[in-house]
Amino acid sequence: MKINFLLLRITIFLLLLTSCSSSKQTLQYEGDPEMTATIKVMYPPGEESFMTDYGDLFKVKFPNIEIQVISYWNSRYKEVMQEEKPDVIALSIDEYTKFIEEDRLYDLNLLFLNDKFDLDGINHNILDYLRQLGGGKLYGLPPKFLNRAIYYNKDLFDKNNVPYPQDQMTWEEIIQLSKRFSSGDEISGLYMQSFASSVNEIATSRGLSIYNAKDKKITVNTESYKKVFELILDAYNSKSLVLPGIDSFEVYDPFITGTSAMTMDYYYYINNKINWAKEEQGTKFHLNWDLASAPVGDESRRGTTSYFNFANIFSVNSESEQKQAAWELVKFINGEELAKKNSKTPSFAAPTRTDYLYNPEGKRIEAFYNQRPEIKPVSAEFYSSLPNGFFTNMDGIINSELKAVTVGVKTLDEAMASMQERGQRLLDEK
Repeated sequence: MKINFLLLRITIFLLLLTSCSSSKQTLQYEGDPEMTATIKVMYPPGEESFMTDYGDLFKVKFPNIEIQVISYWNSRYKEVMQEEKPDVIALSIDEYTKFIEEDRLYDLNLLFLNDKFDLDGINHNILDYLRQLGGGKLYGLPPKFLNRAIYYNKDLFDKNNVPYPQDQMTWEEIIQLSKRFSSGDEISGLYMQSFASSVNEIATSRGLSIYNAKDKKITVNTESYKKVFELILDAYNSKSLVLPGIDSFEVYDPFITGTSAMTMDYYYYINNKINWAKEEQGTKFHLNWDLASAPVGDESRRGTTSYFNFANIFSVNSESEQKQAAWELVKFINGEELAKKNSKTPSFAAPTRTDYLYNPEGKRIEAFYNQRPEIKPVSAEFYSSLPNGFFTNMDGIINSELKAVTVGVKTLDEAMASMQERGQRLLDEK
């Protein structure tokens, strides 16, 4: 009986081992550069964008790997996955979370841990967050990310004897700082694009949502949102906050022209606004600027940011039949070689690798990196349940109602009740 029991255990063990080994393809860290394969890449922006940013350079290193790019709409990912069977998938943070839950992604953890792939060069806050989503494992990497920061004019701060903004300040502290600038010089402390954009930024930092998807209700007429409105109206009435509503006749915003000491924007503001103005104006351009990390909702959130997001997390399809070639592409997109090449020019989004940063003027680029991501994944169903143009129209409602408060036509309570009613009618249109 003892022998039979031992044989049974050995048999079961061998069956399990055979089953596990047959379901997993073992990948080599370094594949043969002469390997021949055709891989499909699911990439929302399309073929031209992918080949320009990644594909053409990859084919120099792996000339025998053919790349087919599939563009898709987020809401159709299931159909695309089934019909096209892509090998490499570029995912949003919401899709990445869902794909992990559905076991659609290949576990790259052991490959990323190989000492030939330098994970140390990638921002640790990003890695920690992705590991958290993956239950301690990495199922993909994003070469770039989006985040906001405070841009400030050092000369205006020095002239007015105001201390520079610091990393991880609260919105209340930023507003208080903005109030220390003299309105007599027609200098404001903070420039934001509109009432609605200011509301959305502060609400996001506090984890608020204007819409409850479960109950399909607008949630703007609440005490939490009232505090946001009061903070913005107080800053606006004190003239420390300007909301110029840029039109076609104004080429540069108040921060670029030097009439506002601070603004908040994404990484791409450097190239799209500052560098563009510098190139246009030449020697006439004088903006001594620097960066501090984006404001937080309250003191308990100082180490985190809600403005963090990923455009594309590159992962390998767990059902791919070309996993080795797919891994080579994911590795190349997130590797040192490409990061070093891209470091010679400014980019739209911030690179996740911090060892090669484009920063010729020595600005505090670390302001985009020194907070932990605090992202609430939102399903595609969240957006599909909303009528077309919902957020744009809701912004218009907020702008008009708060403007009515500033001119004395309505009280804040009346404006909030109107926002709720008008917003709900807008929501019920679908």
